[in-house]
Amino acid sequence: MVWLLVSISRDRPGLLNDITGIIRSHNMNIRNIVGNNYAILIEVEGKADTRLMNELGNVDGVNTVNSTELPITLLGFVKEDFMKAVLYYVMERDPELLERLGYEYGKELMRHLLDSVVDARDAIYTSLRILTALGGVLVLVDMRFAQGGITVSITEAFDEDVGMPMTRGIIKGLFETTGARHSIKIERRDTQSIITVT
Repeated sequence: MVWLLVSISRDRPGLLNDITGIIRSHNMNIRNIVGNNYAILIEVEGKADTRLMNELGNVDGVNTVNSTELPITLLGFVKEDFMKAVLYYVMERDPELLERLGYEYGKELMRHLLDSVVDARDAIYTSLRILTALGGVLVLVDMRFAQGGITVSITEAFDEDVGMPMTRGIIKGLFETTGARHSIKIERRDTQSIITVT
């Protein structure tokens, strides 16, 4: 993987489109983009040759372009290490705090969604999709409603290493915002965590 660091001299409408268009024209896959109106980091698959670097450098609004090959995933490294540090610190001092924080977070997310989504099931599903899109919290694989309970399958919960207390809290908060108390059971199956809500 290659990271392109694009320094911006003048932000303008269409700048990001022009930059990604050039990368696409070189038949390169863009894996990650992060940045602001001063600099953009773009992770691409392939090699950043001189022609690509020159074309990107000639885009109106681009100051300089550099490339680097890093053996780590830059975005995941910073976020993952920070979250793990917080998790381990809190788990040593007040393990129940993470579940309480997750619970309040889940309730707030549902409250906002229930203002625009009438059906509680749709709001729960949308909440889990939002958490998936935000990245780093969890990845929703499936959600099934059955008589007597709901099964939620997830992967990549950020607190898996410490027993998923915040994830449990988030799920409980999402469901209990609808007014009823719920029991949450989490079990690990292969690469997924199965959460049963009754």
